[in-house]
Amino acid sequence: MKRIGMLAAAAALMMVSCAKVNTVGNVATDTTLEALDFGVYVPQTRAGEPGEMDNTKLRSTGFGVIAFEEAGGYSGTIKPNFMYNQEVSYNSTTAKWEYAPIKYWPNQLTDNGVTDGQSATSQNAHMVSFFAYAPYVDNAGGTSGITAMSAKNNTGDPTLSYAVSADLHDHVDLVWGTSNGAVWKNVAGGFNTVEDGLPYINMQKPLLGTNVNFRFYHALAQLNLSAVSSYNIVGAGGDAKDGVKITISDVVLTVPGMYDTGVLNLHNTVAKKPEWDFTAAKDSTFVFDIYDDRLHPDVRDSYTPGDTSTQPVGVIATEGPVLADGEYFTLLPREVSTTVTVKVTYYVTTDDSNLDDGYSRVENIISKQITFPNGFRHGTKNNIRMILGLSEVGLSGEVVDWETNVPIEAYMPKNQ
Repeated sequence: MKRIGMLAAAAALMMVSCAKVNTVGNVATDTTLEALDFGVYVPQTRAGEPGEMDNTKLRSTGFGVIAFEEAGGYSGTIKPNFMYNQEVSYNSTTAKWEYAPIKYWPNQLTDNGVTDGQSATSQNAHMVSFFAYAPYVDNAGGTSGITAMSAKNNTGDPTLSYAVSADLHDHVDLVWGTSNGAVWKNVAGGFNTVEDGLPYINMQKPLLGTNVNFRFYHALAQLNLSAVSSYNIVGAGGDAKDGVKITISDVVLTVPGMYDTGVLNLHNTVAKKPEWDFTAAKDSTFVFDIYDDRLHPDVRDSYTPGDTSTQPVGVIATEGPVLADGEYFTLLPREVSTTVTVKVTYYVTTDDSNLDDGYSRVENIISKQITFPNGFRHGTKNNIRMILGLSEVGLSGEVVDWETNVPIEAYMPKNQ
């Protein structure tokens, strides 16, 4: 058994082109090449750096771009010749996204014999196809997270290899970039329309101010944990008595029938659906063990013998996280009914000055099976909500009446 210790998100990648046209006589020529400038906007949340991808996270990790430039359009038969794993990083001082070396849009825009609107003709239409992913990795490797990337001399679609992490702290939120469905107008007066959720393929030099807006989708599924107390009621809620705390020392999740590795093709052919290859994957049972700093400090059992002051607030009637801040488990998507076993060890501590230690401390070890009927689809955030129930020990008393036996007579002395 292997021991292993996702709401669609969108991100927009902007590549701006500005063309300066100088007219000489009756012939229009582009004498100034304008750079591709990057910017990113993340409207909502959906090895690289671990943690869930959001606007702040993306600025921390950056993203990578792979691009191909071809006459006549993307063929899927050449190696990356325009960008390869181009890191785009955020400069917090200038509030801009930056990369180097700077690249420029090709100026051969139209088919042979067709003008660009300024009487200039091109031999062939040169087009750029863009693929993107996040979080950025300089050198993919290791045994978990983004473990490999198609080489710069490989021909065909760019790919990323991913392996489920053996440690909660290393789970990586892998996202890939697609079109947002906007109509693209090039300087020759033509249009490119790429379906929302498919990669940007065969893009020509745009009009001034046009942005290439990448929308990033989650390629994995998320599995998370929360906890809430239940005091003297069926369901969550109720009020705890003074001096009572529920703290968690360990949670073990057993998830059977999942893939351990997969290869993501960044050129997905079904809109908004990641193109995974699980040919080399193994069916695995993952055992996720959550303890110590993997637990959220608000609920983590911090027992010190003879002292309850070190205990946190614990599990309360308001739902809260069980995993450490910003962490969750990632799973390669598999849409088959899956039964997860949850085993939780928690303690109920009650202050009691009448006891020699000044408190009572009771261990509880509870297991339950939970079925996800549709399995774990990419881009879904799946949560197990543990309701830890407590019932008060009620005490009452009554006095039992005397039982009257048959009286025994004793003559002291007997009268005659």
